[in-house]
Amino acid sequence: MKNFKKLIISFGLACSISFANIQAYADWTNSVYEEKEEEYIAKGVKHEHLLKFTDEGWLNINILRINLDENDASLDLLFNENGLNQKGKLSEFVNQRENIVGAVNGDFFSMKGAATIGPMVKDGKLFTTTFHLSEKVPTFNLSKYKEPFIINWTNPKITLKNENTDFSFDIYTINKETNLDNTAVLYTPEWGEKTPPFSQGLKGIEIIIEDDIVKAIVPAFEGSYIPKNGYVILATGQKAFEIGSNFVCKDKVSFSLQTNPDFKELALSIGGGAYIVKEGKVQSDFHINIKGNHPRTAIGISKDKKEVFFVTIDGRTSSYTGVTQEELGEIMISLGAYDAINLDGGGSTDMVLRPLGEEKRTVINNPSGGSERRIMNGIGIISTASKTSELGGIILESEESNILIDTMKKLILKGYDKNYNPVEIDYDQVNWHVSGIYGKFYKDSFKATTAGEGIIVAEYEGKYATLPIRVIDNPVRLEVSPSKINIDKNKGKFIKVKVVDEDGYGAYVSLSDLDIEIPDNLGEIDDKDFFVAKDKSGSGIMKISYKNITSYVPVVVGSREVIVDDFENTNGTFLSYPADVFGSYNLSSFSKAGNYSGEISYDFTKTDATRAAYLVFDNGGINFDKRPKKLGMWVYGNGSGHMLKAKCVYDNGAFQNIPITSSIDWEGWKFVEASIPSGLKAPFKLERIYVVETSPLLKDAGKIYIDQLTAFYPNTFDGNIPKEQKIIDSRNTKAKLEGQSSFRLIAYGEISGIDSSLDSKIADISNKDKGLNLFTQSIDQTLKEKLQNPTIMVAGGYASTRHKNSLFIQLDNSQGSLRETNFEQWRWFLEKIENVDSHNVFISLPKPLYFKDKLEEKLFKDILKKLKEEKSVDVWVLTGGHDNYSVYPKDGIRYVELKSYKKDMDISEELKYIRFTVNDDKVTYEILPLYEKES
Repeated sequence: MKNFKKLIISFGLACSISFANIQAYADWTNSVYEEKEEEYIAKGVKHEHLLKFTDEGWLNINILRINLDENDASLDLLFNENGLNQKGKLSEFVNQRENIVGAVNGDFFSMKGAATIGPMVKDGKLFTTTFHLSEKVPTFNLSKYKEPFIINWTNPKITLKNENTDFSFDIYTINKETNLDNTAVLYTPEWGEKTPPFSQGLKGIEIIIEDDIVKAIVPAFEGSYIPKNGYVILATGQKAFEIGSNFVCKDKVSFSLQTNPDFKELALSIGGGAYIVKEGKVQSDFHINIKGNHPRTAIGISKDKKEVFFVTIDGRTSSYTGVTQEELGEIMISLGAYDAINLDGGGSTDMVLRPLGEEKRTVINNPSGGSERRIMNGIGIISTASKTSELGGIILESEESNILIDTMKKLILKGYDKNYNPVEIDYDQVNWHVSGIYGKFYKDSFKATTAGEGIIVAEYEGKYATLPIRVIDNPVRLEVSPSKINIDKNKGKFIKVKVVDEDGYGAYVSLSDLDIEIPDNLGEIDDKDFFVAKDKSGSGIMKISYKNITSYVPVVVGSREVIVDDFENTNGTFLSYPADVFGSYNLSSFSKAGNYSGEISYDFTKTDATRAAYLVFDNGGINFDKRPKKLGMWVYGNGSGHMLKAKCVYDNGAFQNIPITSSIDWEGWKFVEASIPSGLKAPFKLERIYVVETSPLLKDAGKIYIDQLTAFYPNTFDGNIPKEQKIIDSRNTKAKLEGQSSFRLIAYGEISGIDSSLDSKIADISNKDKGLNLFTQSIDQTLKEKLQNPTIMVAGGYASTRHKNSLFIQLDNSQGSLRETNFEQWRWFLEKIENVDSHNVFISLPKPLYFKDKLEEKLFKDILKKLKEEKSVDVWVLTGGHDNYSVYPKDGIRYVELKSYKKDMDISEELKYIRFTVNDDKVTYEILPLYEKES
């Protein structure tokens, strides 16, 4: 089962949660907070997730551990089973196999072409050697006796012998794509159907061998078919001369291969970048050293060699920092590595696993590019543990922990057997219970009939699982996402609606639980909560209601289409890059509409450099005085796989390239569209449209046709959006002081430097209440001298003060977030929150809450929510720097925005302040004018 623990590090003090049996991780960076989750996902296989908040950001570490003593757990090499010449996503490699429960990406590789740096061995069979390099290549290996080790592979000894003449020919490498001169590469059927196309800048030959007989010797050009029971050798330069001089058709040959280590003794071998930990020490002499903070992947081996573990560390995002290679070594040691090797990182860092109780394998880390990169290989964990009839445990989950009263909440119950294999749940056999609230169960769903907090319990075959739940009643507002819809005809947009109560607790609801009104001509809501537009353009208001609360969503369907060039008249000229590229641009009678289209012909066969063939429009380009939403055109494709792009320019020479399609992978007419980036501002000119290729391997001559170049301008909504009803906050009320510990708190935004005639008025109001003052910025000395009551000024730095039964915490976000301003205040803040014993906590910051790092924001709000729920503390967050006064609740916390007044404001402007009445049982507030209006 999952074991979830959180750790707050603050001056050596641990939080109240038990930390028994947690490994002590080395503090390799300055950190204040960490979370750890761990669960077995298969017999002998454990997944751990470590999230650590440091002065540089967050470390997001995923670990997969395999116990090699477990007979049902082993390691395996992963690659595209359709051929070594094909890249693929790690998840694709995993899904080609049924018994993989976890995997990480593998070796470094060439981004162009198909070649790993290191070798690939699987079950005693050599799939590819190292490149023929002067340096040895670090590799992770597993012997056929399940003994893991890291070693530097040397160049192999590969020999082809002519049995008729006794001539021996040295081959440098196996199954590597190369454009090197004076080399020899052997390709086996595992490579793919054909050898790779040969670079035009070199001369080479290929010798085709089948059943140990030379079948053909041919010039290397477009690639040769590889015999199923043979191989092909590509040779260039002097090596090509040796083959041509010493082999002829029908020669009988023999082949010998030696590697160090001996591949026949290995169950697995995969290349890596560097031996980062050796005998418990971080190394400094790296074979490949990618400097700086980056996402990382590594494999560690325990000292007793009983455990191997995979590690990924995310990076290159607003939250996740990544680490250096040296830090990676320190982390690997802290996780238990005696030896460790790093694999490819950066955008390649990827971990896929089968979560406990699930059949589907999923990406568990956060790839820096937003999605998985196509890679050459990976390393996976196999589980052969048989399914058992004995249930090991169950897990109860739901997409949301909150639910609206009298609506259905879907419950997800997952099971696993004693060997951690997923088990299908028979919901008819589940016994459901609920405490704290009332409701009814419907197979896999729950409908609450009373509001409050409760716990749902599932009982299945003697196992139990629980799920906390909050039931919301009497919501006061709807939050609709998106708040406005601009959609193409016949397209769909998913709509999410959250109902929110007075204290800011929200629950997502199905659109079927709401009343929705849509003008007939716009569209409709389907059974999956999508708004589906009709086939006509239009605009209107979608009205979404629940009982007496309503939200209005403006909807615009379709675009205004303008044909900016119909290609009926001569409109441009041809340009190529580089000069080696030949081609032309002409009008052609082969058209999609009208009489003509534009024909771009090209010849990309003469060079390996990036190649492009341009249609350059006349008169500097097509003028756009307004920015369209997108551009579209009919393109007659030729299946070449080249990219199609457009170039937009400004009068000052600045430009922006716009991708139209990443691959012309179709044949025939197809309408293609390209979104115009929001950063491209009108006016601009569409200067050119062009075919471009960056790979030296994709060489061809061909042509495409373009017709009906169209600009799409979004339709606009010009109606009136009804005002939504005003939300009444029960805390926004006048109240009396009710006890000895009660007091008033008067809070202002920035008022420093305003007209000094206001000083007396501000002081009079404060002194009359005999309470406490709070200012989000420093104030003038004249005002300070007039104030008779205690005053808190949030003017930088962090501090705390106690007033009666309330704690006031001052934090500093003057440079952005708390971490960006002063990381050490986080350590101090966490300790303060941990030791709160007050009824009320007021947290004040000089500027609006703004976190580039969404995880830091989540931590800040989660800590306050936990304080509210576990200690029943009334928490208020006051921030300065706003344009107006407002108070909004979120998950039980009230966030107060204080207006800042400019120094040159008009004295007649309505000045306001906020007055809190703090009683033992409740805090209320009033937003009051500084000057009462005359009646």
